[in-house]
Amino acid sequence: MKPIDQQTVLLFHDAANRVAPRVPCVPQFDLPDDEPAGAWARWFARSFDVWWQTGLVAGALGYVLSHTSPAFLRWLETPFGWKLFGLACVPGGLLLDAALHALAGNTPGKALLGLRILTVDGRAPGFRELLGRNLRMWRAGLALGLPAISLFTMARQGLRLRRGVQASYDLNDFLVRARPIGRLARGVFAVAFAGLFATIVALDAMDRQDSQETTAMLEAPPYAWHNPATGRAAAVSAQWRHELRTGPDGAPQHLFTQHSGHAVVLFAHDRVRSSALRQDAAALEDRLADRFELAESYFSAFRGRQSWVGKGQHKKGPERVQLRIVEVDGRAWRVVAMQSPPAAYTDDLVRDLSGALWDTVLPPAPAPAAARRAQAGPESKP
Repeated sequence: MKPIDQQTVLLFHDAANRVAPRVPCVPQFDLPDDEPAGAWARWFARSFDVWWQTGLVAGALGYVLSHTSPAFLRWLETPFGWKLFGLACVPGGLLLDAALHALAGNTPGKALLGLRILTVDGRAPGFRELLGRNLRMWRAGLALGLPAISLFTMARQGLRLRRGVQASYDLNDFLVRARPIGRLARGVFAVAFAGLFATIVALDAMDRQDSQETTAMLEAPPYAWHNPATGRAAAVSAQWRHELRTGPDGAPQHLFTQHSGHAVVLFAHDRVRSSALRQDAAALEDRLADRFELAESYFSAFRGRQSWVGKGQHKKGPERVQLRIVEVDGRAWRVVAMQSPPAAYTDDLVRDLSGALWDTVLPPAPAPAAARRAQAGPESKP
């Protein structure tokens, strides 16, 4: 019989053939000295990316909506319109973040600080995985973008990282690794972060001032504008800014500009030697031919007088143009209204202003019979 020391192989034969248990693969970064990313590095990278991506989405979406939706423009005039719109665009920024990360392999903020996101099995996550992580981070880390609450949720996630525990939106799915970076990368990120932060602060201050001015203007009563040619007054909404200009022929022109620049109304007159509305209309159409393209023109009765109406578009932009000429006491009065899209946003303002301006040269439009009876009361006779 063999000594015990020679029987070791037989005694441990099964153990030798047994497969060693699998140890989860710890993903390695490009450099061997990578380590879990710190809380502050992650906060700076995430804040930088979320700020510029949300700003880009808000700018693009705001441009489209401001040219297509009157309701959106009226919403922006509310005290917190822009801020609420910015919060609503955060998910769009996170969607852009996931798409950019999946396409380029990283985002600018993370790349400058040497951070990278990997799955627990060591591979680069795909778009759907990144989007799911971003949405969980939006809820558990950014608190849906609500400033006051997000301070607590971000602090909670930071404390988890300091204790060596993964963030709740990374748990069991993702690892955030960091590698050493040089002074140049740190300096570039510091300059970019400071510049972006200063831009956000400046835009917020401008938005706050604009909101206060808009609120005060919308609540202000109309002001009285006097037609110097007739001496009559018109009640003009505070949303219109008046400017006196001189036309090419030296005649005075009154320009009314809506506060957001979406509409401009020109009110002016020319001296005529005789009542020749067709000649006046043709002359005005020739003068405006280099700027406006009229799609239709016609003669129609207006407040008991004959008038000429033209409608069309600006040749160098999407602005809608409407104009009317009426001859009164040897003068050819005209109102030219130009509206940027969406025209419905300023239709009521333009109609009310045009009517008030015409009141300074023409009798008010007669009320319909039904309206006159309603104003007179139920006991009056027709």
